[in-house]
Amino acid sequence: MTNRPATDVDAYLQQSSMIRLARQFEQLATGAAQVPRQPVLTRIRNRIADADVLEYHDRLVPKAGPLFSHFLASIPGILEEMSRVGVALSRLSRPRAESSGRPCLLYEIDAFDGSNARTLAAFSGGAVKTLTCSPNKANEEHFDRFADPALSRFVPMSFLKLDQDVLRTLVDDEDFHGGFDYIYETAAFQFYGKDRDFQIEQGCRMLRDDGLVFFLEKLNHTDRLEYERRERVKDEQHKAHYFTLEEIEWKRQQMLLRMYEGEVLLDELVSSIGRHFSHCYLLWNSTNFYEFVASNDGQRIEEFVRLLGPPLIEDQFVFEQPMLRKVLERAHG
Repeated sequence: MTNRPATDVDAYLQQSSMIRLARQFEQLATGAAQVPRQPVLTRIRNRIADADVLEYHDRLVPKAGPLFSHFLASIPGILEEMSRVGVALSRLSRPRAESSGRPCLLYEIDAFDGSNARTLAAFSGGAVKTLTCSPNKANEEHFDRFADPALSRFVPMSFLKLDQDVLRTLVDDEDFHGGFDYIYETAAFQFYGKDRDFQIEQGCRMLRDDGLVFFLEKLNHTDRLEYERRERVKDEQHKAHYFTLEEIEWKRQQMLLRMYEGEVLLDELVSSIGRHFSHCYLLWNSTNFYEFVASNDGQRIEEFVRLLGPPLIEDQFVFEQPMLRKVLERAHG
């Protein structure tokens, strides 16, 4: 499904879990519910040899808003993974920003209060400037509290409504008017349903021709028992550090059952990615969560992958081997 009229996009949005769960998201974003009982910090610090990854981690955690802190407490290893990817993007961007005379630009799709984007902008010394959107306006307060407006901006709307024309109207920084070098989907698509082709088209319409797009997704599994086994590992060996059993069950009943309705299989996601991009890597896996990077520029994606350090996650959460692998490569066009 492509090129839906604006009225259809409005109807699509109103029927989505992103809107139907707005009250629950408001509770999480304001810290009224599901607040981790201790700060989310890496439990494998002694395994992280790259000092830059540790520095990124140490910048990210203290300035995270309530919903992003909840997100970190909910997904095993995502804190370390975002730190690893952030460092790689910074290293990729600095020489390019210097040679081109312009910053690289990252767009976070429906990414809470922009905690990760703000961290990347600051860590890169402005080599990367960032834009975050979110349909939950409660996130804007925490973005404004910590963001450097010279480097990071926030738009309080769903990615479905945000295109280049809207961006030019809402954001006065002309750096953001020419398209993005990087786009990162922060586990957003599952809240809109299973139509990944349409979601990818809408989310990536502002990506530059040689850009990279990241998909962080919670995926379904052909074996429901295996899916549930991975959920138990996540809940018992990660979430239990931060939430009570009652809080974990509240989340399952209030949100996860609706989220499940929008999850797709790994092969389904890769097929949808392949209808838009010619190259794709699986970068990371944690229980039912997966992260991919895709591009139509083979040289660019290979350069990024070379800059990535080793995966930083405890073995019990990894269910895909090899974790880093090419899942798509073809001649574009």
